[in-house]
Amino acid sequence: MADATQQDSPLSIAANIAGILTFVVAIIAAVYVRIMYLKNSDQEYFQVKTSLSWFKTESAWLGELVKAVGERPDAKNQPEYQMYTFVMDDLVKLEQRLLELVEEIESKAGSEDELRQGVRWALVPRGWGFTTAVAMAWLPVRTKALELVRQRDALTARVSFTQISMLSS
Repeated sequence: MADATQQDSPLSIAANIAGILTFVVAIIAAVYVRIMYLKNSDQEYFQVKTSLSWFKTESAWLGELVKAVGERPDAKNQPEYQMYTFVMDDLVKLEQRLLELVEEIESKAGSEDELRQGVRWALVPRGWGFTTAVAMAWLPVRTKALELVRQRDALTARVSFTQISMLSS
């Protein structure tokens, strides 16, 4: 009689197994999400770095345009020109802050790579085709860098509007 009260019902055993399997699946899903997040962070960082190169080229072109428009005798008194130079100053400041973030990330990633020279595993195997050092250095500054890129894109739209208004006047 004592054995009959100690045994679990088949339904209870099935529920326990389902609970354990759910826990295992949740852990596997969390690991998968973390790995994909690191992999996407790496790609996202390189996209921001590439866009920084384009931003510099675009700013050089815009700087030449400001100089060309500024050579006209009445240009410095026009509000479009003043707005254009103000936006150009903001563009240069945003690019400088973004460049500082990129340099900070690369220095962190470089120092982490030197520390882990002989280690085969970090958070994921090294042979998976992406660098975890860059991704781990990118994650803390990701929000700030993406906000700078968003601000830069907004200023680019303002510059385009200003160019159109300068051409029409």
